Amino acid sequence: MTGPAVIDSTPRSRVPGPAVPERGLRPAAVLRVVVAAVLVTVAGLVFLALAPRLVGFQGHVVVSGSMEPRLSPGDVVLTRPVLPQDLQPGQVLLFPDPEGTDRLLLHRLVSFDERGDLITRGDANQSNDSTHVPASSVIGEAQLRVPHVGLPAYWRLTGQWGHLGGLAALLAAAAVSTVSGTGSRVRGPRGLTSADRLAAAPAPDHVVRRVGLPPVPLAGRH
Repeated sequence: MTGPAVIDSTPRSRVPGPAVPERGLRPAAVLRVVVAAVLVTVAGLVFLALAPRLVGFQGHVVVSGSMEPRLSPGDVVLTRPVLPQDLQPGQVLLFPDPEGTDRLLLHRLVSFDERGDLITRGDANQSNDSTHVPASSVIGEAQLRVPHVGLPAYWRLTGQWGHLGGLAALLAAAAVSTVSGTGSRVRGPRGLTSADRLAAAPAPDHVVRRVGLPPVPLAGRH
């Protein structure tokens, strides 16, 4: 015969589960957020500079300070064609340099001379341009400014290789940080699963155990 089964209803002390350390904001996470914000901003500026080309606009990088403070070196200006009869004083126009140099100028139309040519001037200049511009040579009128997105092209044109090297190093560090962050999330310690929580959970309050079992009698003996 087996002994009686006794139900022990005494509450057992619960064994606390493993403490989960609180995770603070790590510097690597902050760096990744900053890098992501920079990359998103740069991508947005590039999109603003290139997307209008689909609707007939052209982008040009400002390489001088003659139109400051409205336009600064490294800005991208989007222009669209304008007809000679639509030219009016106050417009910012793009045209070949009338002095014969192989460059484009982006200056403001001040007035017309007696022949109908354009009298132009940069906003930062104290006097008008010495050579007047034929109206037929105007390429376009400035419509939109995208700041700073053309800085790499401006640095390359002006030979500022240190700035280009710094930008390349920053982008390389951003790429390495992004890749390492992704790898750490893949290879890092996993979170608690359902099996882990069940294994760490305390035993039920009510358990059944056998007590007071007599010794098993030998065969042939009463």
